[in-house]
Amino acid sequence: MSTPLKVSADPKSFYRYLLADSQDRDWGIYATSAGYVDIAPGAPYPPAGHPKNYRFCWEEGRRLDELQIHFITRGGGVFESNEEGGPSQRVAPGGAFVLFPQVWHRYAPQAETGWFEYWIGLKGDHVERLLQKKLFRPDHPVFTPADSSALLRLFTEVVACLRHHSVGTSRTLGSVALQILAELQTGAAPAAPAEKHTDHVIREAKLMLDQHLEQEVDLELMAKKLNVGYHWLRRAFKQETGQSLHQYRLQNRLNRAKLLLKSSDATVEQIALQTGFTDPYYFSSIFKQKTGSTPSGWRRGDPLPLT
Repeated sequence: MSTPLKVSADPKSFYRYLLADSQDRDWGIYATSAGYVDIAPGAPYPPAGHPKNYRFCWEEGRRLDELQIHFITRGGGVFESNEEGGPSQRVAPGGAFVLFPQVWHRYAPQAETGWFEYWIGLKGDHVERLLQKKLFRPDHPVFTPADSSALLRLFTEVVACLRHHSVGTSRTLGSVALQILAELQTGAAPAAPAEKHTDHVIREAKLMLDQHLEQEVDLELMAKKLNVGYHWLRRAFKQETGQSLHQYRLQNRLNRAKLLLKSSDATVEQIALQTGFTDPYYFSSIFKQKTGSTPSGWRRGDPLPLT
């Protein structure tokens, strides 16, 4: 079993450091750590509480003996790597950067914005093969995907798996990380043309909703943070996505619930709470209404009734 070495206690962050076993190593790609941290504007960075080998300060930078992928969904910052202290590269919302084994690096959010950062650390023979084939290179560490929604879905999956830590978590996360690496390798693109205001607002609204599926979101406050009117946001979101804000949120909550039912041992009641449903009976009812199956039936793989 992949034993948790350290688990975060800060409510604005969630992460685990994992000790791999022989089966994890035999798998070829396994996670050493993963999680997220929400850094408020002006907050110190990096936050305290990480194991000694992972700590660093901006002045000295750091080297790791593993590969890490970092994904920024809110705010922005800078990234530098290589021993000469190469030029700073900007990391914008929706961007990602890769830390390479034994390559010096440092990174931090802008003080005026902070950032929301996901990450996953990886080791294994397959990781080494990817690096040997130069599919990922230290001279190209920053990625700007044309569409970051797939990355957000995959990192949300990573966190869901971490929360329900069980046998094989480290290698399960390794398999998800392969999909993340594939997204970076195939989805990275040159800087896109300037985004239309509406497209930008809708993308930011999706990110806000997706990051807080387990919590209630004040939609009027969200509109205020996006500097738009609430009624304008509702109308624009429906026009751009074909769904209302509520429908989009419900669909993503149910999608996460489906994933947890298949990939964890959590009870239906626990999954209801972790996907934002305070009433497990309502959760079961809406799940059956939308999927044609009860949560327990979905977990068992029962055939859907003929209609």
